Amino acid sequence: MIGRLLALAWRNLWYNSRRTLIAMTAIGVGYAMLLFVACLMGGLRQQMIESGTGLILSDIEVHAPDYYPDRPIQLTLGGRKGTEVGALLAATAADPRVQAVSPRAYAYGLVSGTHQSAGVQLFGVVPDLEQKVTMLQTRMVKGAYLNDGAPKGVVMGDKLAATIGVDVGSEVVLLTPAADGSTGNDLYKVSGMFHTGLEAMDQGLVVMPLPALQDLLRLPPGRIHEVGIKLHDIATATAVAAALEAQLGKAFPVRVMPWQELAPELADYVQFNRRVTFILFFIFFLSAAMGIVNTMLMAIIERTRELGMLMAVGMRPVQVVGLIVAEAGSLAAASLILGATLGIPLLWYLQVHGLNLGGNRGAVSLAGIVVGPLWHGKQDFTAYSEAALGLAITALAAALYPAMRAARFRPAEALRKV
Repeated sequence: MIGRLLALAWRNLWYNSRRTLIAMTAIGVGYAMLLFVACLMGGLRQQMIESGTGLILSDIEVHAPDYYPDRPIQLTLGGRKGTEVGALLAATAADPRVQAVSPRAYAYGLVSGTHQSAGVQLFGVVPDLEQKVTMLQTRMVKGAYLNDGAPKGVVMGDKLAATIGVDVGSEVVLLTPAADGSTGNDLYKVSGMFHTGLEAMDQGLVVMPLPALQDLLRLPPGRIHEVGIKLHDIATATAVAAALEAQLGKAFPVRVMPWQELAPELADYVQFNRRVTFILFFIFFLSAAMGIVNTMLMAIIERTRELGMLMAVGMRPVQVVGLIVAEAGSLAAASLILGATLGIPLLWYLQVHGLNLGGNRGAVSLAGIVVGPLWHGKQDFTAYSEAALGLAITALAAALYPAMRAARFRPAEALRKV
């Protein structure tokens, strides 16, 4: 019975093939554009997260309690006694979800060059390990990134270098309060300059080897401020952070923070991106519902006499409702197939070639990150499935009004319609 009803619904759908093709094309093209938008928004979210966590932040950070966000130099992991850094890194990296780890130290101070001085944030890293966690080394525009052969080498933002009047190979003086209450100062050589597009980093960040910063701060090798963590899948950040906090907290008090806590503005933008995608989906579903209602209403008006005849020979009202709903479902299914066929090339192009917004002018700075100018898509099968399911539900719901109207036909009156 159901198979016969579906066959009849499919035949009736082509009673007016021109109208059906127009509705199917409109819905199919709309679904293809939804796939395009979902892929683009998914790629934009990924780019926002990678850009926001990939410069000097990280997917997860391990600190002493109350260390973040003020970063006092005295609050090191393990307290004043410090910790066995190698063992801490090994324990952190033992989680199979962790891809790489890197120890770090922070301070605030002054850098003096040829012309003048400037306030900066000092960031101490182990170059080989840090390059596996973040990507600042990919933003070098002059000179080279840190290496073990230059223990007194530093890299800084290009705008900061211009402000204090230094170039690659120049010497600078770093001055900062030390952890023991004294003042740390020493002479360093500029190894390279980076450009991120973020004013705060390009104008106020100096990156240096971790041992050099520890010496400047009068911190022994076992005292570090933070461990940066790179995950295989950043979507697991919250769960991994909770697990690591429970594990590492057995040795000494720690606070393990996922990127959503480290960069709440970025997390808000990611959620905003999802809401925008949902709103676009809703607008399309509303438009599709109007199109399906119109198509089904016109169809039952044109087939009033036919429907009356079917009811006269024994078709019950509930079967009429099922027939109209089946027609709407068939229209939605055909539209989904058409939309997926049209959308696959768009998704391929978006992932392989991306959407170029036009050179550096297309780059957008928001929530402390730079996005663009080339936006690549990312497969979001959850969004694709939600769009398909939403369209199917919309089609069935939109068909109920025309179906209920057809079910109220009186066979005798319907048969007199021309």
